[in-house]
Amino acid sequence: MTREPDFELLETLRWTPESGFYLLDRHLHRLQESARYFGFTCSPSRVREVLARAVGASDHSLRVRLLVGRDGNTRAEQSRLEPTAGPLRIGLAARPIDPTDPFLFHKTTNRTQQDRQRSPAYDEVVMWNPAGQITEAITANVVVDLDGRAVTPPVECGLLAGTMRAELLAAGEIAEAPITVEQLLAARRIWLVNSVRGWRQGLVTTT
Repeated sequence: MTREPDFELLETLRWTPESGFYLLDRHLHRLQESARYFGFTCSPSRVREVLARAVGASDHSLRVRLLVGRDGNTRAEQSRLEPTAGPLRIGLAARPIDPTDPFLFHKTTNRTQQDRQRSPAYDEVVMWNPAGQITEAITANVVVDLDGRAVTPPVECGLLAGTMRAELLAAGEIAEAPITVEQLLAARRIWLVNSVRGWRQGLVTTT
């Protein structure tokens, strides 16, 4: 019998002095769903308390990394959120994901599949499944311009449902549809989206 690896539940949030935590309710909902799935103890009130303490009276934007252990132990790490230049250099993963891995669908510290796809040659790497459909980037969801429509792959392709992705779908700004590797390579525009960095334009490159 294979032993489940030790891991913590993870949420990464953007905080600004003007607006507080971006998409906090969506992050907390996703965290609770993962806690139920894996059988973790998770107190929403404790999470909010830890988050509030992490940002304190900061006068600059922060990237906050929230971690919850199986026993409910909750902690947060924060760092200054610095702007990034674009467009991002995007590469394709060297091998397909295993879409049966439950850790693809939950944000945790067990990121074996994502970490093995990293490459110093690129800013980001887009992953794909055995059917030749793209799934997500290592740290963001993917949105592709297909015939003038902003499209993102459905969760069933094998990806984490990001909080900003959910917000954009609810607002009707993007739509779901499978996207092949060939369509990604031929797309006029590609974006990576997450709740910390927002929309970032990408350019697929080869080494």
